[in-house]
This record gives sequence, structure tokens and C-alpha cells, in this order.
Amino acid sequence: MKGYIENFLGDDNIVGIPNYSNYINDVALNNETSEYLLNYINYSVVQSKSRRIPIISASNIYRIKFKKVDRAGNFKKDDRIKNNEQLTSNDYKKFNSIKAASIEKGHMTKREDVQWDIDGNETNAQNAAISTFFYPNSTPQHDSLNNGPWKHLENAVIIKGRVPEPAKISVFTGPVLDKLDPEFKLRLDDGLIFKIPVLFYKVIYYLKEDCNLYRAGFLMGQINPLRKDNLINEVGFRDFDTIERKSSLKPFLDFKDDENYQVSVLLIEELTKLKFQDAIDRHEKQIPTILKLQEVQIRNFEETSSDTEPEYEISGLLV
Repeated sequence: MKGYIENFLGDDNIVGIPNYSNYINDVALNNETSEYLLNYINYSVVQSKSRRIPIISASNIYRIKFKKVDRAGNFKKDDRIKNNEQLTSNDYKKFNSIKAASIEKGHMTKREDVQWDIDGNETNAQNAAISTFFYPNSTPQHDSLNNGPWKHLENAVIIKGRVPEPAKISVFTGPVLDKLDPEFKLRLDDGLIFKIPVLFYKVIYYLKEDCNLYRAGFLMGQINPLRKDNLINEVGFRDFDTIERKSSLKPFLDFKDDENYQVSVLLIEELTKLKFQDAIDRHEKQIPTILKLQEVQIRNFEETSSDTEPEYEISGLLV
């Protein structure tokens, strides 16, 4: 399968997969290629074998080539990596045995993001959408997590950033993997103690009409709903105040359930230990900004393929 494309934004604006050398000893190896990338259709994943969830999910979005297809797909394992390097349906049953339907298989690269084909072929777009339903592209997320601006960010950047035709962006997203992440109350199906991530990042690259390469970074948390439903053991950060090193938990322990933040990509690098491609970041010298979805929703890919202004937008977004 053809995965993430580095020169998707043009040969003069190469945006490579973030440098993940700090995780190199923990990356699941693709046993078909003996490489670290798991390539799917229009996106690629770098998988943590110890945490069994992605370090990076990297996608290319081609908005004007988006095709509306059936919302079909069921999560399955990826046979290119070992079974004990990815989560399973039984693990998710265990996650939801404390409170029914509280934990979802959260797509990192969204179905809609890769639901396009360069030649406009609907079957290929459908296959791309289905290819997002592999466990290495998912992370356990509380069911309250996906509401609000988070799922609309890519489209909002295209609209508010005045991305020129062809409307292309490249996106990196994933959980912030922190050693202090709390332990889920129950062990996985094979007995492993699972540390559930409490913070997620997204970095979006795009060209503006000035032909310069820009990037925008975002963070979203789920610590409060996990606590509210009593799903975690807080042993992971019981001695938090005495820990001096930087942790993803410290700046965001007071996240409200519905808060999504635009932040400097430099902060995301500090938290994730990843190194992202340099580009102009208009939020670099700003404090984290809360993003809110104005009114009900921003138009998504399925509602429009034009470049007209949406009826609703994300407030606070700086691109």
C-alpha cells in the first residue's frame, strides 16, 4: 500500500516523517519490509511495540479529491507486526468492562482524511477509508474525547489558512507517550499492565498563498473523563509534585473535558521527544490557546468540496 508521501506539498516543500530516533528501540518492525513504517493508503504509522499504540500516524489530505463513500470498516489486526505489539478486540472489551461503551477505538488518522483518490476513483477512495481500520492506527480514547474542534481541525486550517488550490495538507497525529501515563485499572487480555495516554497531539503542515510552508500544533487531553469514570489507577502520577522533569501531565492536569488547545510545535516536540520539520509557526510565541467550535459545527469534507467560507468556524485558531 502507498503510504505517506513526503513531497505531497511539492518538491520544494518536503515534509518528512518526524524524527523518532528517541523511540528507535521501541518501534515495531514491519516483518514484510524489515522497515519501521507501516504503510497504508494515503497514510503511514510508526508503532510502539511496548505501548501497543502508534507513536506517529502520518497522512496526506487532498481536499478537492475527496470522495463521499460508504461509512464502512471494522478494526482488525495488522499481520505485518506481532500480535503482542498491537491491541486487540479483546483488549477493548476489557477496557469497556468497567463502564460499558466508555472507551472507543480512536482513529489517529481519520477515515475522512484519506478518503480520496488522485484519479477520482470511488473504489480506491473507499479502500483508503477502510484502510484506517487497523489497530496500529488507533488508541483507546474516552467516548467524550472526539467532540468539538478536534475532528474539524484539518478542514478549519484549509479554510482559515486560505490554502490555495490544490487544497493539500500533511498531518501528523498520535498520543503523547509519557512514562507517567496512568495505568488502566484492569490488565490487558494477555495480562499486560496498560498505560493509557492522557494527551494527544496533532501537527498540520500547509502552504499559504505566499507560497511559504506553515505548521500548526494542537493538543487535547482526556485525563478528566478517565478519572470521572474511575478507569485509571493514579499511581502513575501519585508523586507528581516531587517530579522535576518535564511531563505531558503537568501542564494539562486541569484540562476541562471539552478543551482543545493550539500550542507551539516546539512544545509538542518537548512533550513527545519527536522532531518535526521546520516551518513557519504563527503560534510559536503564544501561550496555549483554547479552541472552541462556534455554533454547532464547521462544514466537513462530506458536506462541501468548495473553498467557500464555512457557516461555522473554530474560534481562536491562528494559521
